Amino acid sequence: MYLQLAIERTRKLLVKQIDKETTEKRSLADTEGEGFRLFLPAEVRSGRGCVLQICPVTAPAEMFRLSNQRTVIGRKPTCDIPLDDKEVSRSHAAIELDDSSYFVSDLGSRNGTFVDDRLLRDRRRLKGGELIRLGGTILKFMASMDEEATYHAVVHERMSRDPLTHAFNRSYLMSTLEKLLPRCQFSKQHLAVIMIDIDHFKKVNDSYGHLVGDEVLRVFSERIRHTLREDHALCRLGGEEFVVISEKSDLQDAVRIAERIRLTVSSTPFSTQSGPVFVTCSLGVMTLDQPSVATVDKLLSSADERLYAAKASGRNCVRSPLDQ
Repeated sequence: MYLQLAIERTRKLLVKQIDKETTEKRSLADTEGEGFRLFLPAEVRSGRGCVLQICPVTAPAEMFRLSNQRTVIGRKPTCDIPLDDKEVSRSHAAIELDDSSYFVSDLGSRNGTFVDDRLLRDRRRLKGGELIRLGGTILKFMASMDEEATYHAVVHERMSRDPLTHAFNRSYLMSTLEKLLPRCQFSKQHLAVIMIDIDHFKKVNDSYGHLVGDEVLRVFSERIRHTLREDHALCRLGGEEFVVISEKSDLQDAVRIAERIRLTVSSTPFSTQSGPVFVTCSLGVMTLDQPSVATVDKLLSSADERLYAAKASGRNCVRSPLDQ
C-alpha cells in the first residue's frame, strides 16, 4: 500500500508541474519554427531496460538507463547508479544483462537487497515491474522502455529543460554538479564550469523589446550548443546567464572551449524579427582542481568571480585562473 501511494504521489507531482508550465504565457519567439519539442534520448528509443527511482518521492522521479552489461548500484560516487542514502552500502547490488535477460544480485550489502519485499538471497531474473529496495531507496525495474518508462523520460526531460532556450535549467545544473563533484574528486578526474553572461542584454530588451530579447536568448543557446561536445551540458542559470558543465576538461582545455564559445557568439549578428542584433558575451572559467574549490557553491562562485573580471576588463573576453 505504501509503495502504491508513493508512486501515485510522484505521478501527481509530475502532472501538476506540467499543468503549471503549460498555462504559463510564452513569447512569440518561443513558438516560432518547430517551437518547444521534447527530445527523447537514443536510449529511450532503443528499447533497453531501465530503473525508475520511486522512493524517496521526487519530482521528477529519476530514471537510470541500463546501458552497460553490468550496472552497479551503491553509495560510492563511482557506482553506475550512485544513491545518496546512508542505509545503502558503498557497492550494494548489481543488475546484469545476460543474453536477453536481466538479473539482479546483492553484492554483500550491510542491509540486504529486497525484490518485491523479499530478501534477495541468490541471483534473480527480472521480468519487468519488480520493485528493488536498497536501504530507504526503492527502484522500479523495467525490461524495456515501455509506455510508463517513456512517460517518465518525457516528463524528466521537460522538467529538466528551460522551455525557451532548451538549455538545462538551474535545478538540473545543481543536481548534476552535486553528483559529479564527489565522483570526480574520488576518481581524480577533471571537471570545469564556464559561466557565461550576455553583454548589455538589458539594452537589447530596452531597444527592441522583450520578444526580441527572447529570440536572442534562444539563438544564443543554439549557437553555444553547436560548439559543445556530447559530454558537455549547457544550463540556463537565470536571465541571460548560462553555465557549461565540462567533464574531463582541464583548465587549458576549458579556456579553449570558452574562447570558441565567445567567437561563435560574436562572429555573426543574430537574426531577429527586428533585424540583425550584434551580441557578445563575457565568460569566467573555473576547474575543480584549483585551490579551495571543494564544493559546488565554491566552484560556481569562483567561476562567477572570473566572469565579473571579464566584464571589468571590457567584456567580450574570457577570464580564468590562468590570468592571475
